Amino acid sequence: MWSLRRQLFRWQWLGPLIVIAAWVGAHHWALLNSTLLPGFFETLAHLVRLLYTGNILPDFAETMLRMAAGYGIACAIGIPLGMAMGYFSRLYQVFEIPLDFFRSLPVTTLYPLFVLLFGIGHRSKVAMVVAACVFVIVLNAAYGVLQRKVVRTQVAQLFGATRWQLFRDVIFWEALPQIVIGLRIAVSYALIVEIVCEMFMGTQRGLGQRVFEAYNTYSIVELYAIVLLVGFTGYVVNRLFVWAESSLVHWVGK
Repeated sequence: MWSLRRQLFRWQWLGPLIVIAAWVGAHHWALLNSTLLPGFFETLAHLVRLLYTGNILPDFAETMLRMAAGYGIACAIGIPLGMAMGYFSRLYQVFEIPLDFFRSLPVTTLYPLFVLLFGIGHRSKVAMVVAACVFVIVLNAAYGVLQRKVVRTQVAQLFGATRWQLFRDVIFWEALPQIVIGLRIAVSYALIVEIVCEMFMGTQRGLGQRVFEAYNTYSIVELYAIVLLVGFTGYVVNRLFVWAESSLVHWVGK
């Protein structure tokens, strides 16, 4: 068992090592212009410096706060609405086409509308995160309810379960694996849209704003360092969801 774990650990880190080696090799042999591709270790050192001095922390906090606010609102709306749509077939039929339409529409194309409706402050960025996440959550919650095992519902009804008990003790747990999948997809959208909003709309603080400023001032090392931070943040959030998924829906696949 221990040897198997060590083997899996080595394979797990092979991909990142290949990417780092490619970066180091491209910089060392000048496969790309050195002013456009700084060294990996130089970039990493700059990122550590930004974190150690706290220079990037206010921007990081602003981005995470707006992202969390939009994502939380999307969850509060999406999970109950999706479950209701999955349970009541007529409700699903009423909202299926509008939901599919807006889900297929890139939220960044609605950027001018959000600016007109909410201004260029925090509200417009939070609203765009909500719009990017809510449709994914709604549809996955609805699919989770629709794909439930009818036998369990019938058994619960046979034992006299009320509609609330049915939702709380049977349908919710049946739909939970699919809901978690939707939440995991949506959290990636939340980070992407928040960064893009900060770059498009502008803000006093935020990782997207720092990326835009680094690009405009030709601070290439800082640009790559912040991109690394954004990517690592997304990876950590995703791994947290994997851990939560294995804890919440541990029965899946067993």
